[in-house]
Amino acid sequence: MSWEKAKKWRVLLSGEDTKKRLGTALKEMTENVGEDLLGQSNIPLIIKLVENPNYRTSKIFTGAVDLITHDCIHILLGRGVQLKDEAFVIGYTMGSSKKMKRWRRNLFMFICKYFYPKGYRFGEEERFVFYMGVLAGAQCKVDLSKCSFGSFMDDTLEDIRNELGLDAKLLESCYDIEKKCFGGDF
Repeated sequence: MSWEKAKKWRVLLSGEDTKKRLGTALKEMTENVGEDLLGQSNIPLIIKLVENPNYRTSKIFTGAVDLITHDCIHILLGRGVQLKDEAFVIGYTMGSSKKMKRWRRNLFMFICKYFYPKGYRFGEEERFVFYMGVLAGAQCKVDLSKCSFGSFMDDTLEDIRNELGLDAKLLESCYDIEKKCFGGDF
């Protein structure tokens, strides 16, 4: 699987992509990004300790989810798999819990900046995107880390977004701000 192909993968928040079923989008994500990039075995231990709900240490932060849930959130937020996308998805998920206090945000960012391995480490741009994700996620009416997406696999992305209170216009605005601030299309 080519990283160049994976970098370009993303489900759009408007148009025909909104009619896709979550199960179909998840299958397309695996086909386009590749199991080798999405698989649990490739995730460094420090990231598992902070973000994986199977580790007690992740309880310090809110919004820890398993990989399938994380991938579903990527799709529903219209995000790809690049570092800024990861920052936004993690921030949005944590923000949707309504428990992301300043000390948690600061501790998470400290760990991401100094302890995550190269390629996963958040710099200043990712910090901005993460915080924007936290703020946008706080507007969501549902704690996404508590959602069981298995029951949504046959539903369209548009229907799921509506049911969960994901504001596609707000998500597009966040993405547009990123592009204006940092250039390019990520």
